[in-house]
This record gives sequence, C-alpha cells and structure tokens, in this order.
Amino acid sequence: MKKFAAIVLLALFAVGCASALKKESDKISFEYEAITRGSYKKVIVKQDTVITIKDRDLKDVVTAGLKNGEWNSLLKSLEGVNLEGLNEIKAPSVKHQVDAAPIANLKVIRGDKTYQSKSFDHGNPPQEIKDVVEKIMAASDFKKK
Repeated sequence: MKKFAAIVLLALFAVGCASALKKESDKISFEYEAITRGSYKKVIVKQDTVITIKDRDLKDVVTAGLKNGEWNSLLKSLEGVNLEGLNEIKAPSVKHQVDAAPIANLKVIRGDKTYQSKSFDHGNPPQEIKDVVEKIMAASDFKKK
C-alpha cells in the first residue's frame, strides 16, 4: 500500500510539473547556437515557431511553424533538466576547444530569466540536455531537404 501511495504521489508531481510548463509555455523559448570561424547555425524555438538561421549575415533565415506535437515533446524533454544548474553541466568532449568541432550552447528563456549551458561540441551535447538539443535540431530546417 505504501508503494502504491508513493507511485501515485510521484505521478501527480510529474503531471504537476508538466502542466506548470504547459501553463507558462508562451513564456518559454529555446536558443541553440553552433559556431566555428567559417560557419554559423542558430535555432530559436518558441511555442508555435521555429527560426533557423544559417549564416551570420542573416541572409539565409527560415521561419516555419512547429509540427503537431513538437512543442509538447520539447517541453516534456525539458522536465528533467535542472535549469538552475544548466551552466554547471560538463561537456562530454572538448573538440570545440581546438577547432575540431563547432562550439555549441543552449539557452532556455523562461519568463524573464535566461539559463545558458557551458559550451560543448555541436553533435555531442551533454547527456542531461541531449534530448532537448535533438528535438530543437529536429524541428529546425538544418536536417530538412
């Protein structure tokens, strides 16, 4: 009986977190950036829009709507991320420090607060934010053609 009560409480807490994110979803946005000396990629995702920026001069910018369920999926992937500790997550590799990989970072803007990760290798995000980064990249115009 105690196990059942614990499971019910855990489920209610998870639903509460998810619904809290959904309630304020119009105040949440994501920015993912990957840069090298010769290339620039940036993706901005808001509740109903994804903006893909493919160059520093802003000449190649694609704005599109999110597909059905992409926003909710992105919010769900954010549930397990400690935003307060985002800037303390260690990168799994450091190729970006020697120009062997683009330097990437993730920003999550929630209300008037911005949370930013430490730099990591584009294509190899820290495990804690991997799902978020993959969903942002999947929604972007970079993988579409």
